[in-house]
Amino acid sequence: MPHKQTIPLLKNHHTHPSVFAALRYGLDMSPFDTKEEALAGLEAQNREFNLALGWNNSRYTFSKEDLDRLAPVLICNVSFHEFLVNAPAKEKFSVAYPEVIENIDDTDWVERNLHQILKFIAGASGIEAGDIEGFYRDLALEGAWYAEDKLLPGEKIIGMYKAANCLDRTRLWADMDSFEAMSPESREAVSGIKLFLDGAVGARTAALYAPYLSGETGLLLQTEQGLSGLLKKAAAYGKPVSVHTIGDRSTEQLISVLEGLEKNDRPPEIRAEHCQYITPDMAGRAKSLGVVLSMQPNFSEDSLQYRDRLPKGYAEKNNPFRMLIDQAGFVPGQDLFFGSDGPPHGVEYDFKTSLFPPLDSQKLTLEETIAGYCMTGFENGSIDIEVDYEKERVLAEVSLNEK
Repeated sequence: MPHKQTIPLLKNHHTHPSVFAALRYGLDMSPFDTKEEALAGLEAQNREFNLALGWNNSRYTFSKEDLDRLAPVLICNVSFHEFLVNAPAKEKFSVAYPEVIENIDDTDWVERNLHQILKFIAGASGIEAGDIEGFYRDLALEGAWYAEDKLLPGEKIIGMYKAANCLDRTRLWADMDSFEAMSPESREAVSGIKLFLDGAVGARTAALYAPYLSGETGLLLQTEQGLSGLLKKAAAYGKPVSVHTIGDRSTEQLISVLEGLEKNDRPPEIRAEHCQYITPDMAGRAKSLGVVLSMQPNFSEDSLQYRDRLPKGYAEKNNPFRMLIDQAGFVPGQDLFFGSDGPPHGVEYDFKTSLFPPLDSQKLTLEETIAGYCMTGFENGSIDIEVDYEKERVLAEVSLNEK
């Protein structure tokens, strides 16, 4: 018999609401299995500047000729660490965004300047407060009430959050350069500093100890000295840090640097984002340091879709939730939280990837999923879920409270 239960709305601890608000009217490429389907979808776009998301380069890639015959378009890889901009779009924005246009094809530059690309997406799309409000309205209908913005694409977005009355439904994070350029009022609205230590598996830039099957080694974006300085600076501001670290090499760097810092030089809260290939040794040390893990159960699917690039054995190491909970002692809802890092944001997909991942080592119980993914009460609404363990299916009905 399927299990039925009423649960609170979701609390997505890692996504990019302002960017996805800008992309609300863009083309979702995730349903396209072939390049021909994708190109047909792109050709049907008729805006002066077109945005597309959900491209998975493990399925297909595009030639320059494929894209340059289209209207101006920017395509975002599903990992959000690889972008394609065709020649008409480069010509259109070469004056307004010269640095981005000049370097968008440089993998190393992209990983070191992701905040610049997000500013480009937000600015070129003409995002307004109504788009933020619309995104959160859609989010609630999908069963999620709260969504942290893990990298603000510019200070003016804070004003849009205020105008949309959505500041109580998020927690805002900014890169160090953007934060230091902000007004005192905007700094107050920002919850913490976002740091990047590596890239993503989809782009073959996540820093792994072993080379990818195609030979790349990934990118380690900070030296130990540089990371130490950034952590000390965040601590001096009294701000938490959220550290993007996917690979085992970058996760080891974070933990080693933290172990070398005096307690007063550590930020008041340290969140490790993603850490998909964290080892038992790293997990134990992170736990003793008080590091909070913010992870994505949907990234367990990387174990299947990125077997074409991951080093031998790495697909099996991905998202080791059972080790983290059963051995290292991390507790969902206390020092282990969940998010999606992008669409789909709905409860059915989030819970399905949590309860029925590719590997047993990635499986979460329903109680663990609720603890790491849900609000603490029913103030804004509820979800009636039905979990069919035999068919590995999750059904949900969302009920929102009238305000």
